[in-house]
Amino acid sequence: MDNYQWHNDDFQTNTTHGAYNEFTYEPADSNKKTRSKKRFGNLSKKTVKLPVVILSVVLAVAVTVSGYALISPMVKDDSITLQQLQGKVETPETSTADDAAHGIISSGNRKVLTIPEIAKKVGPAVVGVVNKVTYNNMQRYGIYGFIPDGYYNDNETVESGSGSGVIISEDGYVVTNYHVIEGASEIYVITNTGDEYKATLKGSDSRTDLAVLKIEGTFPYATLGNSSELEVGELAVAIGNPLGQEFAGTVTDGIISALNRSITVDNKQLTLLQTNAAINPGNSGGPLVNQYGEVIGINTAKISSDQLEGLGFAIPIDEAKPIIDDLLQSGYVRGRPVIGVGGRNITEQMAKAYDMKVGIYVSSMSPNSPAYMSGVQIGDIIVEADGKKVETVDELNELKNKHTVGDRFDLKVWRGGAYKTITIILGEEMPE
Repeated sequence: MDNYQWHNDDFQTNTTHGAYNEFTYEPADSNKKTRSKKRFGNLSKKTVKLPVVILSVVLAVAVTVSGYALISPMVKDDSITLQQLQGKVETPETSTADDAAHGIISSGNRKVLTIPEIAKKVGPAVVGVVNKVTYNNMQRYGIYGFIPDGYYNDNETVESGSGSGVIISEDGYVVTNYHVIEGASEIYVITNTGDEYKATLKGSDSRTDLAVLKIEGTFPYATLGNSSELEVGELAVAIGNPLGQEFAGTVTDGIISALNRSITVDNKQLTLLQTNAAINPGNSGGPLVNQYGEVIGINTAKISSDQLEGLGFAIPIDEAKPIIDDLLQSGYVRGRPVIGVGGRNITEQMAKAYDMKVGIYVSSMSPNSPAYMSGVQIGDIIVEADGKKVETVDELNELKNKHTVGDRFDLKVWRGGAYKTITIILGEEMPE
């Protein structure tokens, strides 16, 4: 069976990849220092445990409640826009007669580069991203029924996994995947020189699988291109750290195999670029680069099968840019509407067995959520939304996502043997 996989190196924590929407299926001073290569000498020999999503299986189990706000928070004082960061990029040189003599072709103000030139241009901006988790040893060892002497009150920070990232500004802003840094207590970035920096998480978004980090210093950085200009068959080069720092800066080449591929990974519907450039565990968060040495995608997933190869996927950079911009300015993606409840799908079989109605059973709700303030109650069964019949969480989310924050949104619920229509004002989804 074909599986879509996140391809971070070595995630061992038992976590999901975050909410795709407010309803989520729950699965059963300078911080720089030098890290020697020896530190990673056995990384490729570790057991690699990757979260795998089997696309043919859809579970209808309990769902979680997300955060929300009725009013958007103020933008942080230290916020910066993506345009400001990338505005520092110098205009590429036009090709000259000497360039033509060496086989360098120009397109507008951009040179078509060879693969070695692409690696030389972008490689220094590609970094390793290490996710570290802090455990309380009372809990960590206590689950096995014993606690070693001297470990009663200690915390231990251990490496949980690693992936890749790309520096997008001279002052150290880094883009990577959300699933690379998910659940981290500490995040470290390792540059191609081997220097390690403790990173600050500026913002992350589980739905689009993107995160922005900040490290302090001055760094080489990559230019963001335009994925909307891509055509099938164009050169695509992936740069990243498969299996960790031992293979840091690995360059693989291929083509753009397809545009606008819609796939579902871990209950997230994503529209991605498809490439046959080799993408392996640890490449997550690294750049996919075009023939001009511009980042046109963030590598994020692959299809794993004994019968298939060369099916890798990247987040198109034009889709990523507004997300990155919001993360830079606010730390979260602004303007997403939220109802503010958690629910469970009630199937026709369940409805008959328990004398209920087919719909979404409201199982949890925050005291000051938009739904609560409008009169929704735990135990209500949502049967219609926006004047349309709904039977699943996905159908409810689809209707909600057609609206904006502050819109009126009508719910028809079954309560105590009677139907009731409730109008709510959609709030803004906030990070938990």
